[in-house]
Amino acid sequence: MLEEAITEYKGTVITVSHDRYFIKQIVNRVVEVKGCKLQNYAGDYNYYLEKNLDARERELKREAEIEEKAPKVKAKSKMSKAEKEARKKQKMQAFQQAKAKSKGTKKAKRWN
Repeated sequence: MLEEAITEYKGTVITVSHDRYFIKQIVNRVVEVKGCKLQNYAGDYNYYLEKNLDARERELKREAEIEEKAPKVKAKSKMSKAEKEARKKQKMQAFQQAKAKSKGTKKAKRWN
């Protein structure tokens, strides 16, 4: 909803965000603040990355780090029995943690 509201707004919106997807959706101009100076890029975020080599290198490095940290997913049919059990256990723990968290939130709301 926020992206849509900003896109439809006819005035100027100054946005500061670390969410690159959000930035890519709404910006049509990037102003970089670096070393007490402003650098204007009259284009979207991709244009900014094309023109700014340092920013492009940081973006590529960040994407590589995310890719490296992402868990490698195997098809269930190619998993060993132990891997299937470990995966099942992880899912159960995540479910229980989420359930416990929601119970804590509900109880906190009752007492506030």
